Amino acid sequence: MDGATPNVVIEDGLRDLLSDGYLIEVICNQTAEKRHNSWYGSWVVHMVTKDGQDAKMLVTSRSVFKFRKFKTSVGLVSFLADMGCLSANIPLTAGRRERHEASGRPATATS
Repeated sequence: MDGATPNVVIEDGLRDLLSDGYLIEVICNQTAEKRHNSWYGSWVVHMVTKDGQDAKMLVTSRSVFKFRKFKTSVGLVSFLADMGCLSANIPLTAGRRERHEASGRPATATS
């Protein structure tokens, strides 16, 4: 992240924000639907302070500020586990949001 783009963060910077006490907030952009055994929708992630201020959107790279989107619940849960979340609460309706505390280190079954 550079000084010109204070409201975005890439994955490496996200881990730093987690160590500073930020929370991961998952936002459902498209109501999810179940297909076979999986849920499909559109979710984005941003980082917020505990009081909900200073939101920073997760983007794909420093040079291309495209929001990182998750299209399946499985992909989102994997991302959250990689960030250190011990549980995942996924909003299934467009507009809903859920916050997660995370350590910044991958979660394990014994974490």
